[in-house]
Amino acid sequence: MSYTYTWKILELSAENDVIIHAKYHVTLKNEDKSVETEGNWYFTNPQNIVALNEVTEQMVCDWIEKEAVKDGISLIKFRLEEQANLLKKSNSIVLPWQPQVFTPNT
Repeated sequence: MSYTYTWKILELSAENDVIIHAKYHVTLKNEDKSVETEGNWYFTNPQNIVALNEVTEQMVCDWIEKEAVKDGISLIKFRLEEQANLLKKSNSIVLPWQPQVFTPNT
């Protein structure tokens, strides 16, 4: 199964010029389906390996992905893939609280 992931960093927090927290948003796309998640990541071992004004969004995404691995599996990606697989098995319905549209058969 081929998935495309798009990461965005929405917010950062730092102490003494060391990034300690990142709010992220990840979208998984597969064929015509997509699944999204948003969360907060608090780094377990924050380090000042790059000057704060030189940090890029991609660096922060990579740091989160590196820390989110357990037993060789990316937990964030695993959950998104799990949800995408469940979504493939279900059919979308019209939300019951939305106006219902009647379409006559012609």
